[in-house]
Amino acid sequence: MGRMADASDAALVQARRFDEIVRRFDRPVRALVGRGVRDPHRRDEIVQQTFVLAFRRLGTLAAPERLKAWLLAIARNCVADDQRRRARRLVLPPRDRPAPEAPPGWIWEEVATLSAALAEVLRLRYREGLGLDEIAARVGVPASTVRGRIYTARRTLRRRLKEE
Repeated sequence: MGRMADASDAALVQARRFDEIVRRFDRPVRALVGRGVRDPHRRDEIVQQTFVLAFRRLGTLAAPERLKAWLLAIARNCVADDQRRRARRLVLPPRDRPAPEAPPGWIWEEVATLSAALAEVLRLRYREGLGLDEIAARVGVPASTVRGRIYTARRTLRRRLKEE
């Protein structure tokens, strides 16, 4: 397809013939997306997202003769964004996940010796069964701070129990 395709691609961009752009580049965009996304529904969504983004940004394309490379770059970015979103969902616990098993009663005597902030997040997590976001809202700090406090409290308790 070489230089002739490059010139006709530029003409399509200048004429804003987006329907023809989609027809011409659907197959290569779909092939690229298909290498990173196996689920056919997600693949179709990402292909559509690629063309929607391209349509919105068509006026920003500095080199219309590089239309195909530009579209494929958008598709790669859409696939990468989708993979990042899916990875985050896999790491974060689902909202309906049961609360972690409550520690035995004697542990609470040790918890009482921790700072108020550390003891509170442990109580909310293990006694009330709240999730990180719920604890964060109740305590007034970010979820990452809650996660850090739980980690610090558990590490401190583990260290104290090893010493005994």
